[in-house]
Amino acid sequence: MTTIRRFCCNDLLDITDLTTHLDMPSLSFYMGNMALFPKCCLVVEGPGNRIRGFICAYNLGEGEEKHCAIRQVSYMKESVVEMLVQALEERAHKIHKVYYVRMKVPSDNQKFIDLFKS
Repeated sequence: MTTIRRFCCNDLLDITDLTTHLDMPSLSFYMGNMALFPKCCLVVEGPGNRIRGFICAYNLGEGEEKHCAIRQVSYMKESVVEMLVQALEERAHKIHKVYYVRMKVPSDNQKFIDLFKS
């Protein structure tokens, strides 16, 4: 069974398997993001309480320009990232009343772009 829950400080010790790329933000980034936007930082736990993916985002703008910007997404399977983004969209809309969710994706990452075209 897979569950989505809030990202916490102890999770920083468990995400090293998911963050092996060089552009990983510092631990202070994650802690600051969790302090300012706790409802925008989520993890997916799989069997054995192993973290399968996580997402960190923050809110920007005012009025009709208010939106949620995804800063970091790491995952093991495509289905995990779909669950994370959907959960973040629901929370951002219901709790923070944002109008849209924004995520910057490098243009050469066609696999990730195709995942969110629909």
